[in-house]
Amino acid sequence: MVTYGSYLVCNEYMEEVKRFLMQFFEETPDDYSSEGWTTLVIPDAGFKINLMQDTELPLTQNMTFEIYCSSLEELQSMAVKHKQQVKSFLATKAPQQYRYHYIDVPGPYNICKVEINYVEDL
Repeated sequence: MVTYGSYLVCNEYMEEVKRFLMQFFEETPDDYSSEGWTTLVIPDAGFKINLMQDTELPLTQNMTFEIYCSSLEELQSMAVKHKQQVKSFLATKAPQQYRYHYIDVPGPYNICKVEINYVEDL
């Protein structure tokens, strides 16, 4: 299986970002990990997130991870869990109009956030 990934350079914010992302992803040992490196995965998706401490690299900012819900009820449940309000808008310029429902869960220090959404076909 092909594995895809991304990395976030957290430097002094590593633990805060790790705690935030572990609400959505699972920590896993990785063959190539080293001190100052944590690997998180999305189960059964072939996607890894590597959190890195490296003073040579600039701090990552504004990375967004998306989670797609299979129902509006599932999204509403996630909103309650993360103390957010579901926002919505009507997409009218797409060939197929749809209503987009979402919440944004901000992470620490503007390094990353998680957007959780549900698309309702009209």
